Amino acid sequence: MANEKNLIPMDQRSQSEARELGREGGKASGAARRRKRSLKEAADLYLSLPVTDCRRWDKIAKMNVDPEDIDNQMAMIIGLTMAATAGDARAAKVIVDLLGDNKGNAVDEVEDDPITRSLKEETENGLL
Repeated sequence: MANEKNLIPMDQRSQSEARELGREGGKASGAARRRKRSLKEAADLYLSLPVTDCRRWDKIAKMNVDPEDIDNQMAMIIGLTMAATAGDARAAKVIVDLLGDNKGNAVDEVEDDPITRSLKEETENGLL
């Protein structure tokens, strides 16, 4: 942890010193954004490349995936799906997040069930 005696708030610095620190922070922020964008582009490129392992390609092709759709991204999705169906909850969560079907939590989904809703209404009306 930094020595708190050495920390000087920005409002206690001179205007030129604050401006210079802001300029340096802006340059560092730009460099970090460029690095992050470059990493994302590299990942996108790699995922779009075709699968090079013949055994993996054959395994995916046997799943009735079109040959032009067999790339590293498809292999990754198939691996996640297989892990999720085998019971891996984290893989299932990743797939649900990718699909954008994240409705909140499981309690909301249970309450949207018609049977649960009718039981709740009957309880509220004093029938149960």
